[in-house]
Amino acid sequence: HALSNIDLASRLSFMLWDQGPDEQLLDLAIDGKLTQPKVLDAQTLRMLADPRAAALVDDFAFHWLYLDKLDSVVPEAALFPGYSPALRDDFSKEARLFISSIFLDNQSVLQLLNANYTFLDERLARHYGIDSVYGTQFRRVDLKDHPERWGLLGKAAMLMETSYADRTSPVRRGAWVLDKLMGTPPAQPPPGINMNLDQPPGLKPTTVRERLAQHRASPACSQCHGVIDPYGLALENFNSTGAWRTFDTVAKEPIDTVSSLSNGTPVTGVENLLNLLDSRPDRFVTALTSKLMMYGLGSKIDYY
Repeated sequence: HALSNIDLASRLSFMLWDQGPDEQLLDLAIDGKLTQPKVLDAQTLRMLADPRAAALVDDFAFHWLYLDKLDSVVPEAALFPGYSPALRDDFSKEARLFISSIFLDNQSVLQLLNANYTFLDERLARHYGIDSVYGTQFRRVDLKDHPERWGLLGKAAMLMETSYADRTSPVRRGAWVLDKLMGTPPAQPPPGINMNLDQPPGLKPTTVRERLAQHRASPACSQCHGVIDPYGLALENFNSTGAWRTFDTVAKEPIDTVSSLSNGTPVTGVENLLNLLDSRPDRFVTALTSKLMMYGLGSKIDYY
């Protein structure tokens, strides 16, 4: 059924600002003008230009991308001595500034995938291995020499949230890419499947990739993991805190990121994965639009 002008003002305001309509929006609704397409467009653009539209970052984007759950992962100090709660706060601030620069500056949403810049302070820049950033002030930094950090795939907030305290998780990372960036969330595992990939005590340490291969040997697991794992394995050069690595210091073996998608397309690492995602921008735009509709309407989007 058609919304009244007052209902529309309320829904629009809570979607974009996470609060009730202001006087200008309410006056237009009371006068019966808000449902006029030109008026509605103008008000939407006005509201997006208002600082209150930052609610789209905190209340929509951070929940959609699971970036609001960083506290749930506490990397083991013995394995990641350089990690600290202050660094975790930097992860969150970088993600917030990066997403805000796209949402609030009216950039293409595809920049979430492939933007060649980010926001860093000295502590986070050191964590990323990026020079010439000094001080505690966050500033925009060009990443032309660090393509592995482009877009969301290179952000430590996402990389840590999809890891465990003691190891990375290609499964969680692969599922995140499928769900958030492609709009095709993987199926839930069948009941009774043992999903524990922790290193068995007393045995020679093995890479997460090797443990995944053993897990996939079961026919009940191989089909789903054949879809999920290649996307996560492409990100294995990032450890649990999002730092770049070429060597697994626990298993004492080089990192191997090469695999193939279920359709046979080779994937060699994060830059190659980004190119594959870039080749089908419609998938990402559709995935984001669907989630934004769910957020704005407050209900699940079904086929009808």
